[in-house]
Amino acid sequence: MNLNERSVRVNNHLFIQEIKRMFNEKGKKSVTFVVRGFSMRPFIEHERDKVILVPPRRPKVGDVVLAEIAKKRYALHRVIKIDGDRFIMQGDGNPTRLTETFTMEDVVGIAEAFVRKGKVVPVTSRKWRYYSTAWRLLKPMRRILLAIYRRI
Repeated sequence: MNLNERSVRVNNHLFIQEIKRMFNEKGKKSVTFVVRGFSMRPFIEHERDKVILVPPRRPKVGDVVLAEIAKKRYALHRVIKIDGDRFIMQGDGNPTRLTETFTMEDVVGIAEAFVRKGKVVPVTSRKWRYYSTAWRLLKPMRRILLAIYRRI
């Protein structure tokens, strides 16, 4: 562990409120935290990878967004569709029918990069864009691919 880093586990809602406060009051440019959960497999691994989140802006299809999807319930998932003022997102590792809907007011932040196995991978990198696009195109086969991934 880097001496400038410290690890603290807190309630999700309190943590998200602190991120919002930092983005609003302190004008913080980014926040980095360890991702918890398996819904973004295979690209983001539970308690291994980190996300670098930047302040909210209007999401585009393909963006990974942290949003409040229900009262005090949050998800870090990929935007798969925009329907007027509503955004539909889905975890890369979720079944194809499981989606969440949110509005611009629900956006906490947008992923700018991920730290995977210690390496920073910007979402603008060719590698990230290629994998993200390929994964979206493989949507009908995800269930099989994820089953194989879990076994290896």
